[in-house]
Amino acid sequence: MPLCLIDTSTLIYLEKLVLLERVVSVFSVATIAEVIREFGCTPKGVTIYPAGEGATDRLLVQQAVRCNAVVFSEDKQVLRYADRCGLEYYNTLMIVFALYARGEIDGNGCASLLGRLEKFARYDENVWTFGRRVLAELYRKNERLSPDTG
Repeated sequence: MPLCLIDTSTLIYLEKLVLLERVVSVFSVATIAEVIREFGCTPKGVTIYPAGEGATDRLLVQQAVRCNAVVFSEDKQVLRYADRCGLEYYNTLMIVFALYARGEIDGNGCASLLGRLEKFARYDENVWTFGRRVLAELYRKNERLSPDTG
């Protein structure tokens, strides 16, 4: 996976899951200075791009466009903007699935993380339904992607 630009909401979700350090060790993660100001600290291993003028969400996606990066966000507006810009994007639910598919966590770990995520994530039922289908398919195929794919 190429560089991943992460927003505040996903930093918070990953921190709640005690998964932030793992994600940063697996993926090349960066963000913008505005996100770090909102989050309150700089996570170890996260590259920081300088501040800009404008709304944080827009600045994050614009930086992702400049870097041809994937966007990590929970915010529908950010994800829609990333989609309009032709970028790949993932929420925390999909990040957990990517870790499972890559063999970074096992099935039990994946199920545990999803159970914890379900307690606080504000996804609508369509997202959870889609997620359950993805997980069932991953379990069915027991697929593992190499670190060079995905």
